[in-house]
This record gives sequence, structure tokens and C-alpha cells, in this order.
Amino acid sequence: MEESKPYLQLIASGIVSGALYLLLYLYEREILSAFTRTDGWFPALVFSFAHGAFTGYFWEVLGIRGRQKK
Repeated sequence: MEESKPYLQLIASGIVSGALYLLLYLYEREILSAFTRTDGWFPALVFSFAHGAFTGYFWEVLGIRGRQKK
């Protein structure tokens, strides 16, 4: 039996990822001034998690998966 594809998760994570990039674009100076000299790892972690989730769901919806170890 074929598994259903995660279309809803793809759309939700795409919206979240797109919103984060839009906020970064609109508030670039504020974000850079707030995190350049202090906790610069936190925004990178948030963007990495959001983008990684979207990319994972994207490839899964397309049906592309990694090789399975035998």
C-alpha cells in the first residue's frame, strides 16, 4: 500500500521558511545588529531547521529518497 505524501507539512514548512526569509529581508539591519556580536548561532539554527524541514518534505513529495542500507 502506498503511503500518502506529506503535502500539508510541505506547505506549512514552506510558509514558515518563506516567512523567515521575508522577515530577514525586511529587518536585515535589526537582525544583524542584534545577533552579530552576541548569539549569532541562534538565527542560523532556526533558519537551518526551517529550511531543512521544507527541503525534506519537498524531496519526499517528489518521491526522491536516499539509498537504504542493506
